[in-house]
Amino acid sequence: MEMRGVRMLGKLGLCGLMVVGLACNKGAKDTSKVLANVGGEKITEKSFSDAVHALVGDDARAKDLLTNPALKDQRNQFLAELVDQKVMGKYGDKQGLDKDPKVKLLADAAKVNAYGQVLMERLLPKGEPTEAQMKAFYDDAKVKAHAAGQDKDFPPFEAVKAQIAPAIKRQQSQEASMTLLKEAKAQVSSTIDPEWRSAQQAQ
Repeated sequence: MEMRGVRMLGKLGLCGLMVVGLACNKGAKDTSKVLANVGGEKITEKSFSDAVHALVGDDARAKDLLTNPALKDQRNQFLAELVDQKVMGKYGDKQGLDKDPKVKLLADAAKVNAYGQVLMERLLPKGEPTEAQMKAFYDDAKVKAHAAGQDKDFPPFEAVKAQIAPAIKRQQSQEASMTLLKEAKAQVSSTIDPEWRSAQQAQ
């Protein structure tokens, strides 16, 4: 069964395991209004606001979600889903899953995925591709098509303009992914036993 929290919070881009921690600020004493209580753990206005800002990733959008009267239902849904996730987390603890090796592996993988997403977001350009970028992308594709002898029926720019922005974003994402992995490998050494690798290939 799919949890409501996984649906909405997943759309905002981070896994539920990260979300549970976001609404539990261990810093200075929080005296803001308590919005919910889950197994003795309080979710306050401040911790809720911090979670929204962290997940949305854009201060203007986060502020709108938190204050716009027209978005009241979305705020309530967001809080309810956050509560659901924390309930599931505490229930899992009661079942002893915090000591389960499979949970440890899944949690580590979720953390790595969250790290990768945030690092990718930092590398990717903000906003939509500009008209100049789209025209340059189109011209480059046309040149390549000409070089391959495939430009006879090449469509005009305006005919494919709507498809170019998504294509640019895919290209940017691929480039950012390769850049990120290259940077990570440059800073974190790793080796694989060549004898083990050879033995696996021989099987």
